[in-house]
Amino acid sequence: MKILAVDDDDVFSEILKQKLQLGGYGDVACLQDPLAALQVLTQSADAFDCILLDIEMPGMNGVELCGRIRALPAYRHTPIIMITSLAGRQSIDMAFQKGATDYITKPIDTLELKARLGGVERLLDERKRLRMLEYQISLQTDVVPLEFDFDQPILVPEFDRGMEFHALQNYLLTLGLKGLYSVSAVAICIENAVLTYRIASRVAFRNMLSDVGSVIEDCLKTESLLIAYAGSGNFVGIVTGTSDWVPADLEFEMNAKMEDFHPIYVSERLPLPRIRVGPVVSNSLLALARPSQVLDRAIAAAGSRSGLPRVGIA
Repeated sequence: MKILAVDDDDVFSEILKQKLQLGGYGDVACLQDPLAALQVLTQSADAFDCILLDIEMPGMNGVELCGRIRALPAYRHTPIIMITSLAGRQSIDMAFQKGATDYITKPIDTLELKARLGGVERLLDERKRLRMLEYQISLQTDVVPLEFDFDQPILVPEFDRGMEFHALQNYLLTLGLKGLYSVSAVAICIENAVLTYRIASRVAFRNMLSDVGSVIEDCLKTESLLIAYAGSGNFVGIVTGTSDWVPADLEFEMNAKMEDFHPIYVSERLPLPRIRVGPVVSNSLLALARPSQVLDRAIAAAGSRSGLPRVGIA
């Protein structure tokens, strides 16, 4: 795995490089200047597989750099891990809002770093498998069709507002490790998703998720929300700002916009997605349950019969 680490502290950069090498990651480039990092990312012939960013850097901080990296097409979904001494809620929220995949605070524990990078490797392997299948399908070769389980939290294509469920879990894990348990969540469910999954190809099902994602983006473009597809036809979001929307009104608006897709679904002989928006639910300040429990509660509040998929947090 090819890694780029950006930190203006050259002493820490050397320590980080040594820890990465101890964990089995020898292909590491370390830079101290964010602008130089952007130049390397845009000019390098071989793309980096993972990027590690400090937040507190002169000129351009790591959060801004994360956003600039996400604007590069080649790095739209590349795992980005923030490695910083900042542990406050505002810093964590800002980093994930700009596209961070994970967040680790200094001083770095070697075992924790290796575990997080192990999660990145598994994520990259799954993406590579799906890309290869899609490429072979596009060539109409005799291969096993694109396949994923109904409850699998896949990456929804062309859903620019959305983050990976893996990253949303890491966000909640980070808050939990810092004792920040007060979070609010909402679920947006596709009522007839299981029917589409049963009768359509996996490519068509994923295209349906993209259609719903575009509607969600259009209706929630002014809201402060970290949102991901969690599987089982459920999109889940963590509210990071003030929210005063009325679920029934938002649900009506989303379903009205879905009507624009009606001719496409008629031609494909597929049911038009029916969207249900649940209420905003919150974890209590004293709740010490697993951080992702608030997502289960949001889905339950929306009336979904399916819970969250049982996947690990890296």
